[in-house]
Amino acid sequence: MRNPELMTADGINENLTSLYFKDNCSVIKILDAVEESNTSEELAANLNKLKLFSKFTPDRETAEYARVLTVDAFGNRHYLKAEK
Repeated sequence: MRNPELMTADGINENLTSLYFKDNCSVIKILDAVEESNTSEELAANLNKLKLFSKFTPDRETAEYARVLTVDAFGNRHYLKAEK
């Protein structure tokens, strides 16, 4: 997979650095997790292995992309979508 996009439930783009704090992770590790995935289940599992603020669950998968969902501490939904 490639070209990950993080967005809110309203479709507002977010930066991948908002998923972690200080040196707990890096954008490169997130990009590697995305690149090593083929399905939304694999994407969620690979992201959950990283030290991120919240856990991901598979949300939607089509022939073009896979999307995973995370909910922050305030109940806001965030989606990470990656092209196949």
